Amino acid sequence: MNFRKWNLKTDYEFLTKWWKQWDFGIVPIECLPPLGIMIEKEDKPICGGGLYIGQGTAFGFMEWVVRDKNISDRDSHKALKICIDELCKLAIDNECKLVYTVTGTEALQKRYVKYHNFELAENNTKTFVYDIENKYKDKEFIQDEIEFNKKISYK
Repeated sequence: MNFRKWNLKTDYEFLTKWWKQWDFGIVPIECLPPLGIMIEKEDKPICGGGLYIGQGTAFGFMEWVVRDKNISDRDSHKALKICIDELCKLAIDNECKLVYTVTGTEALQKRYVKYHNFELAENNTKTFVYDIENKYKDKEFIQDEIEFNKKISYK
């Protein structure tokens, strides 16, 4: 397996395919970070993830880590390990001091702690999104199934 920085022009089709395989919503390409990593096996992409870096800060936000659902468990483990490690190295190369990530996927939660030395920061939170231009009618890519199927109000 090898890794490379992602190229959203050519890699977006793989990311969308994998999100569909896992029944995730499709992240609009303009909402993805320019920095990301793709893992390949025999020159075929099998895993990827992105890294947002706040301009003028030392803070990185790792997000959208996904893999091809059709690869073996062994390849999955190895690809995810490489992807997350390389995203963290990318953060270091960009002078980040902290890398933050969020996931509702239990397997990724365990992986971050066991294999990558992440610490659990929050355990009972709610996330929010503000659609500035009211452009993204289908926010499934950023909402869990419960919130996607209903609208809640905190007013």
